[in-house]
Amino acid sequence: PYMQRENSQTVSNHETEDLSDIVQITKATGDALRASILHTLADDAYGVLELGEVFTMAQPAISHHLKVLLDAGLVTRRKEGTSVFYQRISRPSCALIQAIYEELDQSTPDSNIEDNLLRIHERRNQQSREFFASHADALAQQRELICAPDVYHDTVTDFVLHTPPLRRKRALEVGPGSGTMLLTLAEHFDQVTGIDSSPEILRETAEQISKPNIRLIEQDFLSLTQRKNLDFILAAMVVHHFASPVQFFRQASNLLQTSGLLVIAELCTHNQEWVKDACGDLWLGFSTEELHNWAGRAGLTILEQQHLAQRNGFGVQVMSFTSNN
Repeated sequence: PYMQRENSQTVSNHETEDLSDIVQITKATGDALRASILHTLADDAYGVLELGEVFTMAQPAISHHLKVLLDAGLVTRRKEGTSVFYQRISRPSCALIQAIYEELDQSTPDSNIEDNLLRIHERRNQQSREFFASHADALAQQRELICAPDVYHDTVTDFVLHTPPLRRKRALEVGPGSGTMLLTLAEHFDQVTGIDSSPEILRETAEQISKPNIRLIEQDFLSLTQRKNLDFILAAMVVHHFASPVQFFRQASNLLQTSGLLVIAELCTHNQEWVKDACGDLWLGFSTEELHNWAGRAGLTILEQQHLAQRNGFGVQVMSFTSNN
């Protein structure tokens, strides 16, 4: 009888804890503003000041609402140097939270909020453009210090060669830098394109390449309008320069043919904030889970991944994804 009472009490406590969680979650999402914040944080991470700008609200007020969402387990926070960014849980274990997310994602965002978000993304992009315009000469040296192309060259090449059935007509590299990978891709694809929005960087790329099946275009990757015409996309050490990494994955998915291949080489999460000033990085690397989640939401499936040996304190991860669309 004693054991029965003890087990009964254990179950009762467990039910109480679950009920407490449900109450906290529903209270947190029962506020129209907090529900709108959750909708906004579906894909991208934003800082407190950015969210204050989005919702035209003072920093203390927006911080209060974020704390309520954080305490309820609805958002996560991460430090990017001296800044703190908030985002929704990528893979919630709680069915209630998942159901709330799904309902929120079907709602139509307020047009004013959308305009404010676009302004924030444009400001981030402008920051990158200005950096590359004024630091083109020194950037190659800094990239060599953090992660030179030879660090991931063989891994990327292996992914290309051992991913059947991969069509080998059109390949695109985003941010080709020195052109090292363009030259390798030109050996395996009929037509290879390097794209970068910085004319200064592309001038340096042009000096290093001389194969007839390589072309360079000065354009923002996100502005490409062709759909489903690429067999392969490579982005090596560039996603951390995008104002919205999730938009990068969505665009890659839009451009790839069904069963096309996306390969990224990216820094793992780190705390070396000096790269923001030295290399124009917007993000201090990414976790594997973040990259998987963004790719999955864009209709891409992970095929392979490798974590390479650390170099100068930076971890590097190489991943390949196939397009399902």
